[in-house]
Amino acid sequence: MHYIKIVSLIGCFAVFTAGCKLQLPAAIGSIAEPETQNVLSDPEDNFASELLALTSNSDKKINVDLGYLAATKAAVLRDPQVMSARAELNTRQASLRESMSLKDFNYSGTILGGVEDVTDEVAGVAAILSANRVVYDGGAIDARIEADQFGIEAAEHALLATMNERATKLSHAWIEYERYQSLANMIEERLSILNPLLKQLDQVASAGIGDMSQVASAQRTVFAIQAEQKTILEAFEQSKLEFISQFGSVPKKSRYQAVRVSEAMPTSASSRIAEKAPALLSRYYAYKAAEATIAAVKAQNNFTVGFEAKLQRPFADSKYDSDETFGLVLNKKFYRGDQLSSKIEQAEARAAATAEEVRRTYREGERMIKSARQMIKTMETSVKLAQQNAEVARSEVKYLRKQLVIGGSTLESVLSAEARLYEAESKEVGFVADWRKAEATVLGTTGGFSKLLGFSSDSIK
Repeated sequence: MHYIKIVSLIGCFAVFTAGCKLQLPAAIGSIAEPETQNVLSDPEDNFASELLALTSNSDKKINVDLGYLAATKAAVLRDPQVMSARAELNTRQASLRESMSLKDFNYSGTILGGVEDVTDEVAGVAAILSANRVVYDGGAIDARIEADQFGIEAAEHALLATMNERATKLSHAWIEYERYQSLANMIEERLSILNPLLKQLDQVASAGIGDMSQVASAQRTVFAIQAEQKTILEAFEQSKLEFISQFGSVPKKSRYQAVRVSEAMPTSASSRIAEKAPALLSRYYAYKAAEATIAAVKAQNNFTVGFEAKLQRPFADSKYDSDETFGLVLNKKFYRGDQLSSKIEQAEARAAATAEEVRRTYREGERMIKSARQMIKTMETSVKLAQQNAEVARSEVKYLRKQLVIGGSTLESVLSAEARLYEAESKEVGFVADWRKAEATVLGTTGGFSKLLGFSSDSIK
């Protein structure tokens, strides 16, 4: 019997030839009609156009004037890292569907066509339909499904962790922008007061009324502030560039909503909130998936029982016998070299490495939370002291200006007091910014931005 196995390609070819006209290859067609010849574009041009298509959505602007919370949420949901984490979750979900389908019936069809008997010149076609389903496999499929389910849990929490990390970075960029914007405005305002005072002091000294040593001291004070202004303006430009790289544009009116962020701060112990951090839960479920994978690999050493059914029918002049079979099939691999033991060893090593990742992530998360909370506590005290110093400096400036009118103080003393006022106010701005950044770090580490910004693993599709 000399049958040739013809699978589904025969049907595809038949459908294709029935519904389509035969086309000449491009090389042959170009001989008759050279004007229609397709010229391949430069590979570098193809690469550039493909790269441009992939990066075309990477620089879209966020409407930051909607407010800090709305703008940050929009920027998080459109972030490439977040989209990549979402794609990983979709991959895990597809893997679970594939694993669950292993428990379903599998159907297949085969067409045999050829010579059955050369001597009698008998030829024909036979069709075979078969179905099979796993009845027992020692728990291998169930373990694989469980591993995929834990993998989905790990991917969901990894997505949330990525979203919270991106929200933290975006918040830091917003805080730094406002910090240096405030300092730049503050130092410009202070210099607008100091420069006329210095000029007036210079005129008094030139008239021979004042002390040149006072003028020199005042000049050093102003020059130091002017030098600091250059540093602040440079830092402001850098913060603006960072803000634009994250959001696409800078806000005109909207401000960082510090009160809303402070209200969302967790109050539990650091160890308790660290246990619920998305990054830690992602590592934990990855460990559970690794354990389930070990069980799935070990189950491969068991025998399997499957139900199989087959229907065979001849066509045309074929004398191939009809056949119907169904029943249970038991299968057992008795020897496969070192394959199974190597797979088990690999799965166990991967599980051990994942367990260490769980411990490392917990320690690092708890450390970051404790450090940020300590920073908040320190900055809270520092802000109060800076506010008190600034208030004292304002009172001093007001008092010295009044005394200057009646000759009870000098221009140099007023100028120095104005400089001290700027120093106190700038420290307050810096302390407040560090306080806010610490709060954002706590929210990002514990997953608090998920509730504050209102997103979850289903936020992006």
